[in-house]
Amino acid sequence: MILLSGGTGTPKLIQGLMQILSPEDITVIVNTADDTWVSGNLISPDVDTVLYTLAGIIDDSRWWGIRNDTFRTHEQLRLLGHDEGMMIGDLDRATHIQRGELIRGGMNLTEATSVIGKRLGVRSTVLPMSNDPVSTIIETPGGEMGFQRFWVGMRGEPEVLGIRFEGIEAAKPTPEVIDALTSGDVVVIGPSNPITSIGPILALDG
Repeated sequence: MILLSGGTGTPKLIQGLMQILSPEDITVIVNTADDTWVSGNLISPDVDTVLYTLAGIIDDSRWWGIRNDTFRTHEQLRLLGHDEGMMIGDLDRATHIQRGELIRGGMNLTEATSVIGKRLGVRSTVLPMSNDPVSTIIETPGGEMGFQRFWVGMRGEPEVLGIRFEGIEAAKPTPEVIDALTSGDVVVIGPSNPITSIGPILALDG
């Protein structure tokens, strides 16, 4: 089964499917238009939520981050005057650090995701929608801003005048994504935000 996923509703569906399907029978194609570099580390929030769900460590009281994580590094950074704009758990941060290191070492996002997934014991296939950078940009009366700043930093409060996906014209789905879609027998568009989570996946040309 192939699922198109963001980082909220679809992981709940995945959690249910894990009760009736073999992990190897689940492939998840994940939105990456929310990805952002923070403090030198690459955060891929939707990919991480899917990985943590499949690994059985998701904090399902919030549906982001790792269960029972601590925030000491985040708190210390704020004490030192560095505001990252979002709360990042210590264990979650380790994922971001490793992803950034793997990509700086020459891997693409798909390869880095595979390495991290295997280390977490994930037996399903998790595929970023693209290895090319795409960013969801929110247009507001106060100007444009990235999705994380809008949704996390400003709690989604500014009026939305428009949404665009920066970089989508040049971005391509990965060969792994194309192979999964063409060889899979069932493709499910998961219950994620149709504009900011599923929209970028469907907007890819290819």
